[in-house]
Amino acid sequence: MKRPTMLLTRITFILMLTALVSCNQVQKPNEPDKNDKPTVEAPAQIVEVSQAKNMYDSYSKRRVPLIQHYEDSINQHYKDDKEFDVGRYVYYDYKILKQYLEYIEQEAADANVEISTLRLYYSNYPDDVFFPNSKDSIKHPRQNSIMLSPTYNDGKRDYLFYIGQGAKGKQAVPLNNDFENIKGYSIHTNENNKAHASFAPISKTAAKPLNIQGQQSLTLNRGSGVPPPKN
Repeated sequence: MKRPTMLLTRITFILMLTALVSCNQVQKPNEPDKNDKPTVEAPAQIVEVSQAKNMYDSYSKRRVPLIQHYEDSINQHYKDDKEFDVGRYVYYDYKILKQYLEYIEQEAADANVEISTLRLYYSNYPDDVFFPNSKDSIKHPRQNSIMLSPTYNDGKRDYLFYIGQGAKGKQAVPLNNDFENIKGYSIHTNENNKAHASFAPISKTAAKPLNIQGQQSLTLNRGSGVPPPKN
């Protein structure tokens, strides 16, 4: 009778050991779960669905007919009976947007500036096959679109900018609100040997501008525009 007793004792010991280990692995009531992510609060700028619908309908009544009439008149002038499709939204692949945000943050950091805002510009594709002086094709001639472009702040106002290559590395070169070069803009070096913007007019007493090479744009477009389905 000793063998069954010893076997039973061993089984009981193993069960007790397993139960003890399991109890130690149970999460304590007040212990936070390591896999829990912090809750992200909704931005104050989010609008209700009813408000979104109201603004969408307002655009439909106040803008779409004007665009439709204007573009159809152009078709009629060239004796084209095709009805123009007015675009209603532009979309980007979500992963592309995440990549874009990471990219502009990387480039801004390399140029020693901090992104202050992200502008969404209204835009319109030319009525042509290619962009001027470019081999880039235009997939949606005459269609409205949007462009995303970051800005940085110099302490007084926000500036659009692109990335140039200066003597000390990457440089944020500012643009005005119309994507044009700023007159009187010069480049100087600060005490950290990082190039930075100076908006004082260039004069004989001013430091010589650094030679900026290249022009890496930070403006995103090339989304997919979609007109509403014909109901």
